[in-house]
Amino acid sequence: MSETIVKEELGIHMNTINSRCKIIDCLLKNVFKEGDPIVDISSISLESNLGILSKKYNLTIVEELFIVFAYSWQFQPQIFLPFIEGYKNLKFRARFGGYLEKNTELFIPTVKTFLEVFLNEDERAPFLLKLSDKSFKLIRDGIIVLESFSKENNNILDKKIILSNHYIQYIIGGKKPRLDHEFDFPANLKKSKVSFDDVVLSNKTKDELESLELLLKVKPSLQQKSKLKKYISENHIFVFTGSPGTGKSLTATTLGTKYDMDTYTLDISKVVSRYVGDFEKAMEKVFTRLHGQNCILFIDEADSIFTKRNENANEAKEKYSNQEMSYLLQRLETFDGVVILASNVQDIRTHVDKAMMRRINHIIDFPFPLADERKKIWEMAIPEGFKYSEGVIEKVAMSFQLSGANISSLMSEVLIKAIHDNIYVLTFEFIEPYIKKEFYKRDSTYQMCPDNSPGAILMEQRLGRSAVHNGRRM
Repeated sequence: MSETIVKEELGIHMNTINSRCKIIDCLLKNVFKEGDPIVDISSISLESNLGILSKKYNLTIVEELFIVFAYSWQFQPQIFLPFIEGYKNLKFRARFGGYLEKNTELFIPTVKTFLEVFLNEDERAPFLLKLSDKSFKLIRDGIIVLESFSKENNNILDKKIILSNHYIQYIIGGKKPRLDHEFDFPANLKKSKVSFDDVVLSNKTKDELESLELLLKVKPSLQQKSKLKKYISENHIFVFTGSPGTGKSLTATTLGTKYDMDTYTLDISKVVSRYVGDFEKAMEKVFTRLHGQNCILFIDEADSIFTKRNENANEAKEKYSNQEMSYLLQRLETFDGVVILASNVQDIRTHVDKAMMRRINHIIDFPFPLADERKKIWEMAIPEGFKYSEGVIEKVAMSFQLSGANISSLMSEVLIKAIHDNIYVLTFEFIEPYIKKEFYKRDSTYQMCPDNSPGAILMEQRLGRSAVHNGRRM
């Protein structure tokens, strides 16, 4: 893209913002009877990112100005200069609120300032109720943050209006922010280097995934057909079960990409807390942000939070755990979206609360790959320009119980070594040390083990020695 085109595109975005800032400036001057009493609010350019944002959220003129108001006091503070003089007057402060910044002595407006300048008396209460609601689109998606000046004063009228950094960059011509644009958001957008067609799965798993694929195909059209909402559930919960490395998270991510849906993976470490109430707050942030969005919420190791409730709970810890589970059940009931839970346990039904099981649409099993599937994975793990020596791929696929994740991990190291040594034909002797490393990592005995080996040996080979004793699944 040429420099001229880039400048033209940035010009569209900045011209839109500046035209809206002029409206802000004029309305602020009207407070002091210095501006034009007739303000022309023309329609916004839909070519600009601010216009695209307005169309996406179906923003009103007031909501558009609210965003630009948050931008203007940070980047065009000169339009608030008359308020510095006015701030000295007690009656002025009581009416318009705001603060003077200590170092610069510039005026920082608050919610109260906006309401007084831009809204009539009968419009203020409804807009204030919007701002107080966490599900309000601008608050929900982290576009606008209302921040208190001090811990002592949490009055919403006295909060300053902050446009998030990612949306500042967006409206001046940057990339569209992701739903996880805040550093402390408890879920992260996951992308994959491969497509769903590249994921090697058993035929049974592929068949079971058809119901999920069907939903993902029609989900966008369901959101447009409000009459169908009372007939079709808004929340859809699928469970992926299977041992580690069998493709559960990869399937969730690549399916999302296939159907033009982002996949957000819950960060368990950001929601589990020792403090009462923190879990619900963190999960509420996720559910509220992703509600009604065209995306997938993927929760790995879901059995760690979707545990059974203890009906005879006596200790505070058990009661708190019951409280968390009750919250999840209630919140999933009202969540508009696709949720995929993943678990390594052998039978998810024995670990998850019965009420939760009633809410699950499908349980899809991801078995450990057999020889034919492992052969496909080995074939796909080698790039163009490299090849296995004769008979190697058949030997490693038939003889070693390695999951897709195991093969991908070891082949990454194999290829680094091969490139360094200028080797393009991979022999078994070259690959074997890396296979041994994988077995060592999971505490398995290094040995050849075909699929028809005894069950106990297969379990030890696939999951490690400890799996034989603790009942983990294959």
